[in-house]
Amino acid sequence: MPCPIAPVRQHWHMVAMSFKWIPNALTIARCVFAGLVLWGIWNAELAGQSVAAAGHDAVADEVLRQNIMQQLWHQFALLGFLSGALTDFLDGYLARKLKAQSRFGVWLDPIADKLLVGAALLGLAMVFKTWFIYLPAAAIIARDVFMTWLRTTSAGKAVVNPSDLAKWKTGFEMVAIIGLMLPLAFAPADIAVDAAGSVPLFFSIGAFLLVGMLWVAAALSLLTGWRYIRAARG
Repeated sequence: MPCPIAPVRQHWHMVAMSFKWIPNALTIARCVFAGLVLWGIWNAELAGQSVAAAGHDAVADEVLRQNIMQQLWHQFALLGFLSGALTDFLDGYLARKLKAQSRFGVWLDPIADKLLVGAALLGLAMVFKTWFIYLPAAAIIARDVFMTWLRTTSAGKAVVNPSDLAKWKTGFEMVAIIGLMLPLAFAPADIAVDAAGSVPLFFSIGAFLLVGMLWVAAALSLLTGWRYIRAARG
């Protein structure tokens, strides 16, 4: 007597086979989201420049409209970053569930991660215009570019595996990036300024902690990069 479970298993195997393209599609989508993050912040900056150029003689309704547009573009950038981060979780999960690991996915996945983070860091540097952002952003981006190159070498392929420190680095930079993008998305024109024109203590402490996390992420980036170099040489 034939086993009744066998046709069911075969059916679900065929279904899984038909969806094996999804993990790679999500990885490609993360590259697109990286571009959208940078595009959103760029347009937010243009809207802010329009407000500054208008001066005090500008009509209040026009200034309000530009401020709203700036806020919407920052929200667009934040949504793009969060969507890209979600694809990072989903593509790995689905690749394991569907048994759809591929050489292309293994190659593109870390590049997509670095593009998303790099786009967000470049955008934040454009917004805040301070060395407190420039330096850690440059360190993280430079390390990520180096790691991308190292993965293409024979020695690098053998040693470049995510370590605990690298995971901590990713955690710190993700929290810092999202934390710095949130206030821009919800009150870009007047965030951290009270009626007296001074910065409230709450925002000062929050900004200090988030920038501190970004510096920790940069330090871990350099440390893990150095460890990978030593392992490749060894």
